[in-house]
Amino acid sequence: MRKKKPNISRIGLIAIGLIIVGLLFATKGLADDHRKSKGWFEREEQHHSFLFGRNDEGNETAGQMAAWLLVAANLPVVLSLLIKWTNKFVPMGNGLKGALARFNRFQKTHLMRFHYLINPLVLGIALWHWLSSRCKSTALPEWGLAVMIALIVLGLIMKFRLCPKQLRKSVYRLHTQPLLFLAMVMVLTIGHLIVD
Repeated sequence: MRKKKPNISRIGLIAIGLIIVGLLFATKGLADDHRKSKGWFEREEQHHSFLFGRNDEGNETAGQMAAWLLVAANLPVVLSLLIKWTNKFVPMGNGLKGALARFNRFQKTHLMRFHYLINPLVLGIALWHWLSSRCKSTALPEWGLAVMIALIVLGLIMKFRLCPKQLRKSVYRLHTQPLLFLAMVMVLTIGHLIVD
């Protein structure tokens, strides 16, 4: 008998569920709007620079750089997913499907190197942004950063083949799980909206 493989989609759905449960607790911070509170996800000091030990409304430049570089680094992946989805679900001629598939191979060959190089850079800038301007009204940005770290570490494990051969397929499926990436973007976005 063959062993049943773990369903990575199920893992992604569980991750989304946990994030939603976390959001239910974290949204308590929305009503306080940077006032002093002692809820689960809130602390008395709202804006604090870990590195400089002073009140800080935010290191906007580092945050903007991290956001735009994250978009640039993952553009080849998004393009590839859109092309595959289009070829699978949109009715079109074989010639157009072939042209899209060739373009997808071309862009993956020439643009994926930026995915590998820029994402670790994004992580460094995001860590700098977090260390220099943490806002303690919610923990959601930290959760988004944790998911980002996990995805980048999984990508590095895949790229440099740092795990046993039998685990590579599972690591690949987890790293390429769109739900995890969407969860990271959602948590970071909502967390920053609460902070602002």
